[in-house]
Amino acid sequence: MELKWLKRSEVSDKKWDDCINHSANGHVFAYTWYLDIVCDDWQAVVADDYEAVLPLPIKRQTFKGVYTPHWTPYLGIVNRRPICRSDAFNMLKAIPSFNIDLIMGTHNKLPGIKALKCESRRFAVLDLITEMSRIEKLISPEIKPVIDVYKKKKINIVRAMDATEYLDFARRPGLFTDNDEQTVLLKLIGFALRYKSAGLYAAYDERNELIAGSFLLKSDKKLSFIHCADVSANLEGVKAIIYHILDHNAGSNLTLEFPYYSDEIGRLFSASEHVCLVYKKGLPKWISLLNF
Repeated sequence: MELKWLKRSEVSDKKWDDCINHSANGHVFAYTWYLDIVCDDWQAVVADDYEAVLPLPIKRQTFKGVYTPHWTPYLGIVNRRPICRSDAFNMLKAIPSFNIDLIMGTHNKLPGIKALKCESRRFAVLDLITEMSRIEKLISPEIKPVIDVYKKKKINIVRAMDATEYLDFARRPGLFTDNDEQTVLLKLIGFALRYKSAGLYAAYDERNELIAGSFLLKSDKKLSFIHCADVSANLEGVKAIIYHILDHNAGSNLTLEFPYYSDEIGRLFSASEHVCLVYKKGLPKWISLLNF
């Protein structure tokens, strides 16, 4: 493979996004528009004529290096055709940075002993290809009261919110403490809704009062549960939203993943999980070893 290191200004958006679109392991977090929103600057390692790409968000505070930005659960190598471990490792070695803290994609592997020693991120995932009756058997009994309320239409789910309305609601439970995070999320929701790459769901009670909201991103065959807000501590409205999504997408060639709310919500709906390895080098690696 011929490898090139490119600055953001040198990346062909069309070729890059075309690679993401036609890769079995492509995901929304690697699109140029998504990277442009979540990080101030990014570079890339590109193989051949965009046969495989590796996005590299650049962090310049504290220490300069490659990192995984907020609102980005994983990145890693995206490739049109299968690549061997040695080619994947060569792409990692081509990163022109001493400091690296990068969460790789779910299908990425690290070579040899590094894979045994590295950190990992795990999150719940549910395949929606089967019918709803089978999916319901996988759901925790804790969700049954929510399902009963939903089926009795005591909670109604709609997709009629805009980005500003959602963020205004999310601020009420006090979920945000970082204004920069709010700004980035607002941009993500606005852009994704405009290009029909997202779902913004709202849950209303019997008095037609807004009780919960959720933001999901869609790319090819994946639905990624990115953010939620709920007036109740047990997230009843959010759980009803997820059940609604399952009910309307059962039997489709989609996978629902919970990269941020796996323990609170995801594992109540599925026992399956994805594992993302964390590639660390330089200061991040030494810091993690000291903490261990």
